[in-house]
Amino acid sequence: NLVVRGLAFFDGHLLVSRWLGGYCFPVGGRLDHGESLREAIRREFLEETGVSATVRKLVYFNENFFVDDRGKSVHELGWFYWLSPDAPVGGPGISLPHPDSPRLALEYVALDRLEEEGLVPPFLRLYLPGDYSDAFAHTPRHIILADRGDQPPEVQEVEWGG
Repeated sequence: NLVVRGLAFFDGHLLVSRWLGGYCFPVGGRLDHGESLREAIRREFLEETGVSATVRKLVYFNENFFVDDRGKSVHELGWFYWLSPDAPVGGPGISLPHPDSPRLALEYVALDRLEEEGLVPPFLRLYLPGDYSDAFAHTPRHIILADRGDQPPEVQEVEWGG
């Protein structure tokens, strides 16, 4: 599974897609065949928000191992980009309809409440608040996440030496 996710912020809040009554995740989705990562994140953000965005920086590459709702083991590769929307997309406290499903909404979650808000993948809860506060100066990061459901998620950052 190859996905791109956009990290767009408003006053210390992250824009997310939220399943009604459930968990949330950064805006984005799967790559189309033959599409570059930059093309994919710009397309996904525009499709889901109706707003174009400027790609600022790749901040995370994530290898995510998890079991889906049907019990199937998944290996997902994800690229997470810091984006600047070219126009406002709602704001904190506002829930907007999501074009992918009537059970999804676009919302903002406070960076100091990511755990309580159910943000996935869980590695974002650990890294995102600090990385955002220093303008992603220590990124990109390569994160491996193993979340098989029967024990707490294992998060490992790959150090690439230099």
